[in-house]
Order: sequence, then C-alpha cells, then structure tokens
Amino acid sequence: MAAWVVCALCALVIIKPQEFIPELSGIPLVHAAFGLTLLCVALDVAWRRLKPALAPQVVYALAFLAWAALTTALKRPTALEERGLQLATVAGVFLAVSFAAASPRGLRALAITLVGCAALTTVVAIVQAFQPYGCMLAAPEDWEGKGELEPDGRPCETNLDCRKDPPVPDGNYRCERPGPLGTSTIDGRVRYRGSLADPNELSLMAGMSIPLAIALAERRAGRRRDGRPRARPTLPLLLTDRLLSRVCAALRALPVTAVIVAIGAMVVMSRSRSGLIVYLAVLGLSFIRRSGSLGVIAACFVGPPMLLLGGRSGDEATESSEERAALLREAFEMIRRTRGIGVGAGQFGDESSFGLTAHNSYMLAAAETGLLGMCLFALVLYASLKVPLAIWLGDVEVGPAARRFAPAIFVSLCGALIGIFFLSWAYKDVLYMVLGASAALYGAARAEDGRVSVRVSAREAALVCGGMFAVLALLNVLLRFLG
Repeated sequence: MAAWVVCALCALVIIKPQEFIPELSGIPLVHAAFGLTLLCVALDVAWRRLKPALAPQVVYALAFLAWAALTTALKRPTALEERGLQLATVAGVFLAVSFAAASPRGLRALAITLVGCAALTTVVAIVQAFQPYGCMLAAPEDWEGKGELEPDGRPCETNLDCRKDPPVPDGNYRCERPGPLGTSTIDGRVRYRGSLADPNELSLMAGMSIPLAIALAERRAGRRRDGRPRARPTLPLLLTDRLLSRVCAALRALPVTAVIVAIGAMVVMSRSRSGLIVYLAVLGLSFIRRSGSLGVIAACFVGPPMLLLGGRSGDEATESSEERAALLREAFEMIRRTRGIGVGAGQFGDESSFGLTAHNSYMLAAAETGLLGMCLFALVLYASLKVPLAIWLGDVEVGPAARRFAPAIFVSLCGALIGIFFLSWAYKDVLYMVLGASAALYGAARAEDGRVSVRVSAREAALVCGGMFAVLALLNVLLRFLG
C-alpha cells in the first residue's frame, strides 16, 4: 500500500498536475501525499509487509541536506526559510521513497512510475515540436522565457513579429511553439514545465529512466519458486519452447523499444548535449550488459547518428561553453572567498555576475555548501552506487525483482553522475528519487537475505573525498589553461 502512495507522491512532484489543472491549484497535494505515505509506511511496518533497513546513503544524504541548511543559516539567514523548505521537501521525498518502496512490489511500482512520467513528458515534448509557432507572453522579468508562457493566438516566425501591434504594450513576447498541458518550447527547444522546464533537465530525467524500462521488460527467471527449472512442454518442432520464448521476448520488448526511440527523438529535439551524452551512456551500458560484444556493435550503430543529429553547434554552442567555464571560475572564487565554507544553498545565482547557477552539481555543492558539503554529496553518490553493485555482483540470495532492478538502478545512477556534471542537480528532487530507489533496493534485498550488508568504510570515505579534491584541482588547472 505504501509503495503506490509514494509513487503517487513522485508523480505529483514530477508531472505537477496542479499547475495545469485549475481545479487542483491551491490544494496541497504533495503535502497530503507525503502525510499519507508516512501513515501507510507505519501500517505496512505494523502488518510486517515492510522491514525497514537503513541504507548507507540515507545518513550521508540527511547530513548533506542538514549541512546545506546550516551554511545557509550562517551565510544568508534571510533565505533560510525558503531554502530550508526546499531542502526539507527533497529530504522528505528521499526518505519516503527509501522506506515505502523497500519491497519487490515497491521497486516495480516505482520503476513503472518513473518510466511512466518519462514517457508522458517525452510525448508532451514531441507533440510540442510539431506545433506551429505562435506569440507567447512571458512574465515581465522573465527575459529568457524559462518560466510559464501564455499564448495570445497570433502566428509568428520571429520574436519581432510578436512585437507588431501587441495586445500588451511593452510586453515580454517570444515566438515559441505551444504544447500540451500549457507547455511551450524555449528558443525552439522542446521541454516540459516546472522542475523540468529546462530542456537539459528533461533529457537527463528521461535518459535515467531507460534502464528501468529495460528491467521492466526483462523476462522473469525461468525457475519455479522452489528453485527447480520449469518443465518444458512437449511441442511440435516448429513450436519449440525456445522459439516461443524468443517470440514472446520480442513482443514484450516492443513497448520498451518504443519508449527508448521516443526518448531518443526527444533528446534530439531538445538539442541538449548533456542529455545526448547521458542517453548514449545508459543505452551503451545497457546494451553491453545484455549482449556483451554484440551490445558494443549495436552502440556503435546508434551513437554516430545521434551525435550527428543531436546537440547544439555553431556560435550558440560556443557561447554556452564559454558561459559554463565562466561560471566554474566564479564557483572557485566563491570557495576561496568563503574559505571553503560556501555561500549557502541556493545562493550561487545571487552571488554570480551572470545570475545563473553553476551548471555543475559537484562545483555547485562545493561553492554553496563548502568543501565538507562537497564531500558529503560525493559520499551520497558513492554509497548509492555501491548498494546496487554489491547486490548485483554479490553472493547473496535475493529474489528476482532485486536481481533485475539492481543493475538497472546502477546504470541509471551512472547516467545521473554523468548528467549532473553539466547541470545544477545537487538538491534536485528527481535525483533524490533515484537515490531513494537505491536505498529501497537495499531494504528489499535485506528483507529477503539478512546477509546483505553494504557499508562505506573510513578508507573508502577518504578515497572518495580525496577523489573530489583531485577533481577540483584538475578543473582549476584546466580552467587556467583555457585562460
């Protein structure tokens, strides 16, 4: 019961129906779903449907978010209420997923939810790409058009067309493609809304869902519950069990193939270079895991066309790269100016001369929460990776659901670690849902086999922190080399 309630919570956070359904606006749906999740978890624990287990990343995640709130209180007390609420929401979603989905049924329900949300936002973005351009009115201060845009019904080809006899004099007009659910493009790039209003973030979220979609399509283990192989029926030669299993596998793979192709098309239409890298990375790792050398060959066929069609190029891409390099330099300056303490969570944009975030989660954590926060954030990611890897490759007796989702969560997190190098996702709710899925996997596996135990030793923690300092040093040298 708790699993499906927490899935509804995740869907509300990602899809945000209260933003495009007027009847739902003003209703605290997220808070209500979170409270119901806590109640259902308590009932499931009392009825012994759930066996709570504390995954190693839970402690590090709570410590990181608490330290982020503390640095904000020290450096920007006036922003503590707003940022503290954001951090508390992220922590609540993370804990809800970690404990409510800690069962085989919960893992499957969570995977269905995340893949379903990715499929819905992808369809919205693809439909958006084929709509005619129209004049859209943005908020007066939203000159980049990153917020919600309101169409006024006039067709256009350029932004100048929208400034001819506008209904709102001196209005902030843009020429964009309107889409379903009140969405619109930004500079012709497809996107969703809310926390996924950025094309890069939409592409990363959708790419992270691909391994989960593949895991849902995988055939269940061909053994009975007692562990013995299932008996093969006696069939004619042309209807052998092997032939039938291959046909069934092909039919079962059609939906996930459609999802993967649709996400690839959306990534191309979003012109997101980071999304393209994540898409190829998770697809390549999934191909290699499933097919070995044949997977490498398949990835070689998929990669070049995607690289040719996707991403931005020319002056726009050069300007974006130079802007990101300048933001990284400002991040280093913030670390030096605060002597490694940080400027406070969510304060990078106010401290930056560009008014933007770092566009790199590792540097964002270092600049806003200091060197200690950076190490805690790295330990959260490391522990979340170690859990599915230990269950996947470890000598433990877990059920088929844990065996199937362990590599999927590992590959999804690998894609996330690549994608957040180009995005400011240090406190992103979608990232913490996947981190929570890793913690839920630990709880589900430990409930099936008490020998499952994953810990981060002091030596590992020192190596992770040392690795982060090495990355900082390397980035600093690289930025100095680039001038």
